[in-house]
Amino acid sequence: MSVEEEKAFLAPFLEKAATGGILVVGEIKRALDEHLGRETALSSTYNLLHRHGWRKLAPDKRHPKADVKAQEEWKKNSRTSSSRPKANGREKGRSG
Repeated sequence: MSVEEEKAFLAPFLEKAATGGILVVGEIKRALDEHLGRETALSSTYNLLHRHGWRKLAPDKRHPKADVKAQEEWKKNSRTSSSRPKANGREKGRSG
């Protein structure tokens, strides 16, 4: 495949990644095998991705539609276990 053909092949995967989707190399490899009409090595798929500047990344720790401001407000206003009074003003397990 030429570089332009490779770009066209990777375009749907790029769209999926842009919307917060997780890309699995195995899926790309299967699509590549089907596109070429033959079995390819997994390293070929990694080389293809590398040629186009893709790299292995872990997914973000938050959802793309997460409301960070609402989460911070919840953290500030929610009760924590340390804010509850202790029974008889003593810590549990202490004698005397």
